[in-house]
Amino acid sequence: MGNAIFAGVQYGTPPSGKSSKDTSGCVWVPAGEAATVEGTLVDTKVVKGTTYHLFIRACPTSNQGVWVPTVTTRNLALNAAAKVKELLAPPSFGSAPPAANGVVNVGMWSWTSPAEFTRHSITAWVPTPTGIAWTTTTATPVSLVLKSGEPGSAPMVCQGPGTPWNPAFGDEAVSECMYTYRHSSEISPSGMFDAQLSIVWKIAWTSNVGGGATLPDVVTTTHQAMIIGEIQAVVTS
Repeated sequence: MGNAIFAGVQYGTPPSGKSSKDTSGCVWVPAGEAATVEGTLVDTKVVKGTTYHLFIRACPTSNQGVWVPTVTTRNLALNAAAKVKELLAPPSFGSAPPAANGVVNVGMWSWTSPAEFTRHSITAWVPTPTGIAWTTTTATPVSLVLKSGEPGSAPMVCQGPGTPWNPAFGDEAVSECMYTYRHSSEISPSGMFDAQLSIVWKIAWTSNVGGGATLPDVVTTTHQAMIIGEIQAVVTS
């Protein structure tokens, strides 16, 4: 089914039990258990290979019949992953010296906001005839990666969001996420280096019905034009 979003999937805190209320104050009751009339109640159907179960969504002011598809645990996790990925914005790009005033052979500090380098989780759930099935998918930032844009340079991997520069640190301070340009950006046809700052996110899920796994990493990236100059020596006689 790939990344299909299934009708009937709910997001947020699931009911704690089969007869517990959801966040809207409603209880999901299998229609067969709620039946009060004599005769056979059709509460299961198969549509294009997918099995649906009929539930009564009993709310404070209304009752509604809802056909809920049988969803595999992995596909439920993929539904939550799709929501998690919406929360992963490109990182802000902090640098010192500023991007427009870099200097050859002077270490440039790079960082992003710690608020952007934080874990995100989404829980997806569906009612089933035996109770609520849920998965929680979590995106965890594992590294900050700087591609300087300087020809021949390798990506620099930082284990954290980096540290914002503060003048109080002094000129001799170093950063755990610092890159030193060896060439002026004048060697580039545009006069600038296209730097990229990325957060690498590990995606993993767990479930109350057993199982759990990792999903492919997600990378969010911001581009920044870097102007790197050279300090010109002044000779006096």
